[in-house]
Amino acid sequence: MTTSSTPSATGGATRWLPPVLLLGAAVALPYSVQRIFLHTAIEKKMGTVQKIFYFHVPLAWIMMALAITCGIAAAVQLRNRSRKAEALSIAAGELVLVTGLGVLLTGPIWGHATWGRAWTWDARQVSTGLLWLVFAAFVLLRRYGAAGSERLAAALAVFGAVDVPIIYYAVKIWKTTHPTTDVVGTLPPQMWAALWPALGALMALTLALLLVRLGQERDAAALDDAWIAFDEGGPEPRAEKGAG
Repeated sequence: MTTSSTPSATGGATRWLPPVLLLGAAVALPYSVQRIFLHTAIEKKMGTVQKIFYFHVPLAWIMMALAITCGIAAAVQLRNRSRKAEALSIAAGELVLVTGLGVLLTGPIWGHATWGRAWTWDARQVSTGLLWLVFAAFVLLRRYGAAGSERLAAALAVFGAVDVPIIYYAVKIWKTTHPTTDVVGTLPPQMWAALWPALGALMALTLALLLVRLGQERDAAALDDAWIAFDEGGPEPRAEKGAG
C-alpha cells in the first residue's frame, strides 16, 4: 500500500513557532506582572483590585477572537467538508473554554470589589456565560458525540460566534452597570504601557496552544484516513520465501 507524501501538520512553521511563542510568553508574562504591580499607579476608587483589568480585558478579547475563529472555521467545514477547517474549529473551540473560564473567574472578583456582588446578572455577564456554555456543548459534542453530531457541533460554534457582537454591544444596548467598551480608549499612557505586555504574553501563549492543538487534530485526522485506507485496501501481499 502506498501513501501520499503530504507534509506532516506539525512540520514547517507549526513545528518551530509554538516554542518561539512560548518562550516569548515566558519572558513577557513576568515582565507584565512586574510592571502592573510595581510600576502602575493604584486606581483611586477601586484600589489594587483594579489591576485584574490587565488580565481580564485581554482574556476577554482573546476569547471573543477565538469564538469568531471557531465559528468561521465551523461554517467552512459545514459548506466544504474541509478537514483543515474542522481541525481549526476544534482547537479554537477548546481554547474558548480556557480563556472564557479566565474571564468568568476574574470578572466576578472585580465585580465584587466594585459592585459589592460577584454576579449581578449584568447583560455582559449573562451573554459571556452563555458563550462559555455554548462552546462547552461544542467541545463535548466533538469529543463524545455520536456519528453525525459534527453538524450540530458546527452549528453551535456558528451560534457562539454570533453571540460575540452581543457581548461587545451589551453594555450600550441594555445600559448595564458593566464598564463600557469606550473606557479602554481613555486609558492614560501608563496603563496602556502595562496592558500591552499582558495582552502580548497571553496572545503568544494562546496562539502557541492553538497551533499545537491544530497540529494534533490534523495528525489525528491523517492517521484515521490512513487506517481507513488500510482497512479498505488491505496489506500488500508478502513474497513467499524461496519464491522465484
